[in-house]
This record gives sequence, C-alpha cells and structure tokens, in this order.
Amino acid sequence: MEIEVPKDTTEKISKASKILGIKREELVDRAVLLYLDTMSRYLDLKQEMKEWDKLSGEAIINFEKSL
Repeated sequence: MEIEVPKDTTEKISKASKILGIKREELVDRAVLLYLDTMSRYLDLKQEMKEWDKLSGEAIINFEKSL
C-alpha cells in the first residue's frame, strides 16, 4: 500500500528515524500500530458508553411504565 504524507510529516519521520536508528518504514509501521491500538481502545470505550446510555434509557422507560 502506498500512502502519501505531507512534506513536513516526511521530514519529521526522517528526523525521528535517524535519532532512533531505525528505518523510516519501521518507524511509520510502529506509529500506525500504536495509533490503531489507541483508537481500538477508544472505540471500545465509546461502544460501551453507547450501551450504557441505551440501558439507562430502557431503565427509565421501564420505570415510567411501572408507575
């Protein structure tokens, strides 16, 4: 897969890869994996919050019906 990144991002990647002593491709791969892991946790949390909202909405409806 080929992805183009802005020139300033490419320069930051090059600088970081030199400092870390790893290839640019490896740096980008690690960065993307780290980002995806973080996003996965965020999406899991977001889904859980949606489910809690749904459950609390159902609880309120059930409570009102019981009155």
